[in-house]
Amino acid sequence: MNYAGAMPLSPQGIYVPLVTPFDPTGAVDTETLRKAVHVMLASGVHGLVAAGTTGEGYALSFDERRHVMQVIVSEVDGAVPVLAGVGGMSTHEAIDQAVLAKRAGVSGLMLAAPSYCLPTPNELASHVMTVVGAVDLPTVLYDYPARTGVSFSHEVLEQVTPLDLVVGIKEASGDLSRIGWLTADFGSALIIICGADVDSISFLESGVNCWIGGIANLLPAAHVAMLDADKRSTVYSQILPTLRFIESGDYNAKVKAGMALRGLIVGAPRSPLAAINAETAELLSNALDQAGEWAPTLQS
Repeated sequence: MNYAGAMPLSPQGIYVPLVTPFDPTGAVDTETLRKAVHVMLASGVHGLVAAGTTGEGYALSFDERRHVMQVIVSEVDGAVPVLAGVGGMSTHEAIDQAVLAKRAGVSGLMLAAPSYCLPTPNELASHVMTVVGAVDLPTVLYDYPARTGVSFSHEVLEQVTPLDLVVGIKEASGDLSRIGWLTADFGSALIIICGADVDSISFLESGVNCWIGGIANLLPAAHVAMLDADKRSTVYSQILPTLRFIESGDYNAKVKAGMALRGLIVGAPRSPLAAINAETAELLSNALDQAGEWAPTLQS
């Protein structure tokens, strides 16, 4: 598919880093993936992310990554922007993923720091500039040092924000003090994006108007409603038990299990992650019950 036909990137609203469904044999479940896309669109979300963290992009082969992105882009059919998660452990691997994403027709990238290798600020900035320059796509940086080992620090952002194609940063560090200086020092160049589910209300109350949240796979309508200041407090209080429980551990497994509890069976996460046990599933079900109307059956 020609990337030129992709919907222009506008990182505002709710973006869902879509789960990758697997069938009982462990293969990508294409039909359920298509259904999941339409469930999200019917819930009013503003964009999707293919092969992100919640999409288990790290566990997909190159061909599977291509297939997942192509299916999502095709099913969206221009209705909302689609970002592609890009990471890897080296610059050449990230470029390969980014080129693949461009060819699949995505609107932009969500670029994490390379994991494990721990680049210096200058090396990380060079990495970003090299990857972005290789594909010429709008890019949201993904700050998640708990997974990658390094952060998009002030020093890094000073070097990369002059690039017009670096358009935003998903802030998932857990350090709420970053909201203030990111907004003050880089708010004119970057769209600040919530990447912390439990802390979402702090982001939204500070003026952030975009949230890329994995639990939106399970509670898409609630996430969209959180953008409404008049509804925010009520919705947040009802879904907070679910947000806290999922963020306490086994994130991907709990999201997938929660989707199954609400009628959309997307399989277990890939090894080394495992499905949650029956006791944990019961606790998750109880948390979802507390969400009431904001945890409805998932249907398109």
